[in-house]
Amino acid sequence: MKNLYLFITITLCCVNCFAQEIVERKNKLTDNVTEQLQTIIEAKRQIKQGTYHAFYKKKTVIASGTYMDDKRTGIWNFFAPDGTPLENFDYNNNKLLYEAPQDKLSHIRYNVDYVLTDSDKATPPIRLGGRYFGYVPYLHLLTSYYVDKYELRNYMVVMKLLVSPMGRLADYKIEVIHYAADVSTYTIDMSKLSDEDKTFIPATFNDKTISSQISIYCIVNDEGEAYMSDFKY
Repeated sequence: MKNLYLFITITLCCVNCFAQEIVERKNKLTDNVTEQLQTIIEAKRQIKQGTYHAFYKKKTVIASGTYMDDKRTGIWNFFAPDGTPLENFDYNNNKLLYEAPQDKLSHIRYNVDYVLTDSDKATPPIRLGGRYFGYVPYLHLLTSYYVDKYELRNYMVVMKLLVSPMGRLADYKIEVIHYAADVSTYTIDMSKLSDEDKTFIPATFNDKTISSQISIYCIVNDEGEAYMSDFKY
């Protein structure tokens, strides 16, 4: 009986060790962005576990950090496609360490339902992941499911993200600007976005968190790839 128990224990340990094997994976997120990560492969899902890097055109690091049990942990660093630091975030302490000043010609705009005066203190919403890599999941979703459905090729598309006072993505719409200046609006299904993709630091107005909308201007080319309309961050 003891020998049988020992055999079962050893067998279970071996199966468990095999199930927890960490493997390297590479995925293409957009036409220009690829990720290299460590993950645990299970029967119905893969769990991110270990080091993570994302690259712009396979050479410039635009995101680096560590995953533990499918969640970002420790300090993550995010960069623009030219390597300029955009954001550092400490996920262990849920603390923003650095956010680069935004270029006045940036393709990203913010709107709130308040009239700001010179005496008001306001801060824009901040996407965890920085102003380039942070928006890749929305570009990826747009490219994967909606380019042909809504005939987006060769048009300017504005991604409209509504962020709640709790820092959660509440709505995702796109505006398609046609050549005749007509605008078509569509609602995007957010169910394919992960919890991580829906997380922001909310906007504030006089030290109170508020709802806000982020507009990201993009171009969809003839190949159906969506990309931000310029490289100002």
